[in-house]
Amino acid sequence: MTVSVRSPPRRLVWCFIGVVILVGVALTFTSQRWSVEHFYILDVFRRPSDSQFVHFSETNLLLAQPLTTNFGVMPKIIHQSWMTDELPSKFEIWSRSCREKNPDWEWVLWTDEDNLNLVKKYFPWFLKYYQALPAEIYRADVVRNMYMYVYGGIYADLDTECLRPADDLFESFNITTVSYLSSLNMSYSSDANTKKAFFGRMGTDEDFVHSIPNAWMAATPGHPFFLLPLESVMNKMNGVIPGGSVPEFVTGPIGLRDDINLYFNNYTDSDVLERRLLKSPMLDVFGPQFRMEHTVQVLPYWYVYPWSWAGDGAGFSNFCSVYSPEYDREACRRVLETDRLGSYFMTYWSHSWSAEGVDADHMKNIDKDE
Repeated sequence: MTVSVRSPPRRLVWCFIGVVILVGVALTFTSQRWSVEHFYILDVFRRPSDSQFVHFSETNLLLAQPLTTNFGVMPKIIHQSWMTDELPSKFEIWSRSCREKNPDWEWVLWTDEDNLNLVKKYFPWFLKYYQALPAEIYRADVVRNMYMYVYGGIYADLDTECLRPADDLFESFNITTVSYLSSLNMSYSSDANTKKAFFGRMGTDEDFVHSIPNAWMAATPGHPFFLLPLESVMNKMNGVIPGGSVPEFVTGPIGLRDDINLYFNNYTDSDVLERRLLKSPMLDVFGPQFRMEHTVQVLPYWYVYPWSWAGDGAGFSNFCSVYSPEYDREACRRVLETDRLGSYFMTYWSHSWSAEGVDADHMKNIDKDE
């Protein structure tokens, strides 16, 4: 006996195919969402204007990520800060050089609003001091220490040009650099039990009070040194530390140099600093990290600040100062011999800030295209 099998109606077939496609799309979306929520895959995007660079699409996405506890590795994040997310012309050019030289590093531009959100989330005990600072330059100075403590990576002022890949610099100091996502999920044996912080020397006079600028810094996350500038600001505002009220002293390079000297004189024994900070709310972010070594290194001038705005750099100002009619980045690097020195960064000292916010006259030069 022959049994005939009737084919299903064509409409039913197409309905079935449509259901399969919808289910597939739903599963894909659910899988992606599950990956983001459970594996914390960073939401990054590529902007049409500079599509070869990796970016966090919004700073609040970084604020939403969990914090790494791999304190011995350096996340590949370049932190920069400006009032808004619209950069003046020269700042955009210099900043772009850092993205070009480090295309696999995330780039985060913190605005004044983002900075306040960071303080509120991770340093609420410091908020009253932060808001009481007399001008935005003070807040911009102090908050960069928080970038380093919470996330690690590199902080660079917007008048910093990147000359070489940063990975090469840190490899020479036995520092493993990894994406922030990798730092959340992986551990490393390469010097992973030591937290490291890096600063740069400007010029050759170590006694010059501006000789360790806060225009560039780098670190692995959770380094307790970066709590010292916060404590110093609190003490200065409470009148415990006498001195002037200018930004350089309260939150800027003079204060940073003082804190680094304090660290070298008192806290190279790692547990000493951790024990003292236990008496304050400062360790709330990560908690104490006893038995984990930490170091601070001040790099020679040619690594980060091959041009000094002080007297020992005066002979190069005609090419290196953005306020000189002869300003020329290539000529500046050539006369400084940055290739021979092996310089990784270059700061042009735009001095764009003022007590009111920005220096209007200086901004005219910074807004000009090169």
